Amino acid sequence: MSTVLNAERYAKQLTNTILFEHVPEKQIRSWLNDSGVCIEEHQTGDYLFRRTDTADRLGIVLRGSADVARMSEDGMMHMSTLRKNDLYGAASLFGKDTGYVTDICCNERVRVLIISEDELLSLLSQNTTVLKNYLRYLNERIRFLSKRLDAFSKNTVAAKLMTFLTSEAKDGVCSVRNYTKLSEMLCLSRATLYRALDALEASGKIKRDKKNIILMEES
Repeated sequence: MSTVLNAERYAKQLTNTILFEHVPEKQIRSWLNDSGVCIEEHQTGDYLFRRTDTADRLGIVLRGSADVARMSEDGMMHMSTLRKNDLYGAASLFGKDTGYVTDICCNERVRVLIISEDELLSLLSQNTTVLKNYLRYLNERIRFLSKRLDAFSKNTVAAKLMTFLTSEAKDGVCSVRNYTKLSEMLCLSRATLYRALDALEASGKIKRDKKNIILMEES
């Protein structure tokens, strides 16, 4: 891991993150210049977070991607993939429990902006726009987890899968980059996943187009 200087050069990019949405680039640049934030660079296989970590910090992915996984009875279960401009680490902040809840491992060379808990608290207290953005981010995470729980509560595999696809779809399309990770995310074998996909497609509820799953409108 190496530290990259000149954090303020990422001010424009940060305007595209949920945390700094509607915050002027000039204002972000000034904050980056005066704050104690740092930028870290990690290599493939490095961990951005481990469940044993105790550091309280929020991270923003500036470049690259990393997988979020959680330990289950069957081993590591893939939860999601972080990509450019995504936030991570909120579960380590402002709580009594030490440690994190998942492991985050880099898929490739990754560059991240690191904001300490104290620095984030200072930023939130000084900027109401950032505060609202952060609360909206937490709200979206709660809704995301609620939808995941709803999917797992379904009685059949096809129903579980359909609920998941519906929650993940954008404009009626769910992009699946890796079916192995999708099966792990749903705690299913690949064979079971493909059978459920076949059943949903046969019933006219979805249509597969390479890496995209199109949700069909019910007549």
